[in-house]
Amino acid sequence: MVLIRFTVILAIIGLMLLLLGKKYNKKITKNIGIGILTVIIIFWIGFFAWALAETSEEYKRQFPDDNTNVESIETNDISNTTIQYAKASSFFEGRISSIKNNTIYIYDNDNQNYYINNDDDTKYIDGRTGESYSFTDIKEGYYISDYLGDNSEDTYLIFKDITGEELKNELLVSLSLPDGVNIGRTSVLEIKDIEQLGNNEAIVIFEISDIVRSEDFPDVNDSEHTFDVKLKVTNNTKYNTNFHGINAYNAETIENAKQDAMLYLRLNPDTLNDEYPEISEFDSYSN
Repeated sequence: MVLIRFTVILAIIGLMLLLLGKKYNKKITKNIGIGILTVIIIFWIGFFAWALAETSEEYKRQFPDDNTNVESIETNDISNTTIQYAKASSFFEGRISSIKNNTIYIYDNDNQNYYINNDDDTKYIDGRTGESYSFTDIKEGYYISDYLGDNSEDTYLIFKDITGEELKNELLVSLSLPDGVNIGRTSVLEIKDIEQLGNNEAIVIFEISDIVRSEDFPDVNDSEHTFDVKLKVTNNTKYNTNFHGINAYNAETIENAKQDAMLYLRLNPDTLNDEYPEISEFDSYSN
């Protein structure tokens, strides 16, 4: 209000000087009046331009356009796609396309796009090793899903985008986790070969596969997430079998489990770095 009043007063003075200069033919008086009016006009043009720029910046700060700033991985294009909030109660699995500020952007196999807002209550767990993640550990290209265990609200599973020996080692860690770690385990697909060592010991070649599969997650090459591993059964291995299939209850009879539909292993975590990690528990189930 003070600025407006001051401007009005100056405008009146400038106009009076202009009129007086014209009436009495006083060039200096007229020019002073013109100068005052010119300064007022220039000032207000500049002021309005500055105010419009500030208003635009404030709008951008309060209403950021998240949909147009999301980077994509490979051929995934979300520029024309609605991004949904990924609530913990609505199950999803996908790949992280971008991380901006405190927001994770995700796309799934159906090219649906989601986002997660990171806050103090959000938790992240490595889906293969069970280790806790901090938000800063998460990278673009990692895989992510809702956590379905107890107290799962605002808790998500994170899977690194890795292959080769690094991935195989994490899959073996998964097979060694205790029951208290409430996440899925590496899948044991089949027994491919058995080498009897005697003394109730054998080297068994298993085919195992990652929890991250193309049927659930985008951009997954399943062959890169499947491995043959050599594991050892010993006198300390505990065998659990059902009553409908052919029992495998020691190293010599483990051959009987080759045709079983479901195989489950628990590895001794202290032997993961051995040439042949040892199986502490072996389960087989037939149809």
